[in-house]
Amino acid sequence: MPTQFTNFDHRGDIKLRVGRQDDSTAVVFTACSRSLARVSPVFDRMLYGGFAEARSNQANDAMDWIVNLPEDKAAPMAVLLSITHGHFDRVPNSLPIDDLYDLTALTHFYDCTRILGPWANKWMVAVDKLERQTTELMPRILWISWELGWKHIFTAVSRRMLLESEASIFSTEQHEEQDIQFPPDIMERISALRIQTIRALLRTFGEMVENLVVVDEKPRWCHHATWMGPHKCESMILGSLTFCLMRAGLWPLPEPDEVEESVVALYSKLTNIIVHDIGTADNSRVDHNECNPGPFLLDRVQTIMGEIPSPVTSSHVEYMAEQARKLNY
Repeated sequence: MPTQFTNFDHRGDIKLRVGRQDDSTAVVFTACSRSLARVSPVFDRMLYGGFAEARSNQANDAMDWIVNLPEDKAAPMAVLLSITHGHFDRVPNSLPIDDLYDLTALTHFYDCTRILGPWANKWMVAVDKLERQTTELMPRILWISWELGWKHIFTAVSRRMLLESEASIFSTEQHEEQDIQFPPDIMERISALRIQTIRALLRTFGEMVENLVVVDEKPRWCHHATWMGPHKCESMILGSLTFCLMRAGLWPLPEPDEVEESVVALYSKLTNIIVHDIGTADNSRVDHNECNPGPFLLDRVQTIMGEIPSPVTSSHVEYMAEQARKLNY
């Protein structure tokens, strides 16, 4: 398929060849170099600095000033050029998440996201609604909300990713395969807090198992235990607990960084464990139901979930506040 040509300025002095030459989506845009330099310090340095793309570095006999941008995508570049050249009727009223991600990644690279201000609110209203309905698009929504300065969406998505994401989403190989970039430090913090939470949840059950197998010289879990007395109560609870953990695929207890499922999935498994006790012992008025650790474990698990820190740092908040200011929210 031949290269497409699009004219944004009939007096344009520069041609931007966007996309790889062997790519069917490659487009040559005719534009005004001064319009680009005014809105983007990156284009200013590129076109009027000492870079190879500058007009002063073109061959003396070159008829056209051509700049190759093989790593950029044509669709978001067309939106950027529509705005910088005053063709506001060409700027879409709505954008799919993938297209908005591509656009904000492009404007971030060229340091000109502020030009999206008149449209950003309208685009983000749709993103806000979609954020509650999708998990697949969360990485892209995370980037979009950070770059456009929407703190409440960024905070909500980062927490959802912490709780709902499986381990595979934190794979560097997957990020490279999907060609997704993230705000600085956020994925590292989400991953670290995910592991920290999983470790705390599993440790709660590991410590309970240890309490159930203590020797007689130490305090025992059974409320009615006597010195050198039988361990029937603890044995019943231990067998019930390890049986349920095994049925849930959690026994032996795995290392936190080996858990593939999400925090929410692990929480669901742990809160659905039913621990049995021996109840009222034979020929005794003693009720071992009060030895049942089920309520204690549930309370500990819920406390851990309620105390998960936010992965959003002050540097993230400051960046988004500055972006909101530039976009004139």
